[in-house]
Amino acid sequence: MFGKRMTAVMLATMLGTALPLTAYGGWQQENPLIAHALGEVDGKIETNSKEAFLASWGNGFRALEIDFTYTSDGVLVARHDFEEDGTYYRLEQDATEPLVMDKDTYQNSKIIYEQTPITAVDVLGLMAQYPDVYLITDTKETDKETVQKQFGDLKKIAEAMEQPQILERIVPQIYHEEMYDWVQEIYPFQEWIYTLYLNNAPDYTQIADFCVTKGIGTVTIHKDRVTQEVVDTLHGKGIIVYAHTINRYKQFEELLAMGVDGIYTDRIKPYELKWVGLSDNRQVVEKTVTFGEKSYPLDTLEIFNEDYVPLRQLAKIGKGFSAQFDGENKTLNLASGKAFTSLGNELLLDHSGKRIMEKADFRVFYDGKETKIYPILVDGEVYVSLGQMKELLGFVA
Repeated sequence: MFGKRMTAVMLATMLGTALPLTAYGGWQQENPLIAHALGEVDGKIETNSKEAFLASWGNGFRALEIDFTYTSDGVLVARHDFEEDGTYYRLEQDATEPLVMDKDTYQNSKIIYEQTPITAVDVLGLMAQYPDVYLITDTKETDKETVQKQFGDLKKIAEAMEQPQILERIVPQIYHEEMYDWVQEIYPFQEWIYTLYLNNAPDYTQIADFCVTKGIGTVTIHKDRVTQEVVDTLHGKGIIVYAHTINRYKQFEELLAMGVDGIYTDRIKPYELKWVGLSDNRQVVEKTVTFGEKSYPLDTLEIFNEDYVPLRQLAKIGKGFSAQFDGENKTLNLASGKAFTSLGNELLLDHSGKRIMEKADFRVFYDGKETKIYPILVDGEVYVSLGQMKELLGFVA
């Protein structure tokens, strides 16, 4: 994909035409919201914590921005800074000397008393578990040595995990033109963002031309610098425009009216997009699915880039199955050939319509044997992978 895009960019540049970069849009088209510093959890923002990652995914975010910096012993971690009046203050931590923590101190210093600090290894581990998440980096540093070390470490971690494909879902933010080439020397990332908050006197025409030449599809601008002229200049070259950091719906509406494509936010949730005239891309879609010689209408919801369906709908297909939830042992036991009645209220269905998601913490058994089915709770409703369930029920060769 990256190579094809670069070829197209080069051709467009040679012909002197504006390249519609949105044509290859990936993560941007379905993500008008980016969770700033991994987003809000329990009313707290800018934490870069494990809990924030999980809460943002559950709330519908699929593009998460994260801050990276180094500990005193050279470990890349998810944190904005180690400044006394900065992150220490915001995260309700004591700023003791030395201010820059070592890895062990960092990992054992709870964020706002109960949230979990994470290293870059933890972050990429979460990305492996949540394969529909795009990670947008905020690495802060602007010198070549540190920049290349940061992205080199991310590459090494992915390779050590034997998950190099994770790098395809990392979107580097660059702060100046030279940084693009520095990062390219480390890894040819597929998507890029040019963020302009360190540019004191931006020439937007020059920036747009640079983005077209390099194949950078997105520019991010501080909300106070957004004007109709700026947006039109960037859109004129096919550049997608995000603004940061927006937590007021009316301000979001005003930016949308100027043509801004998306925002970074701490608090606005995907299920609230309807308030500003947009829609949450996580939609339940009824599809006709064939099982053997029969077809059934099923409610499908795309999760982890594949169709998931309510377990209760599958229980009536073929010879059917019953389901019994064992809360004490954290198991869901399916028995073939028996009638499905209800899971009861153990799973706390709330039917909020917000499509709040979380991975289920129970194991699934089928006729006494443990399966590799890992359900997702959607507003408490048990959703399971359609492909995996078809195989389990004997409808896939």
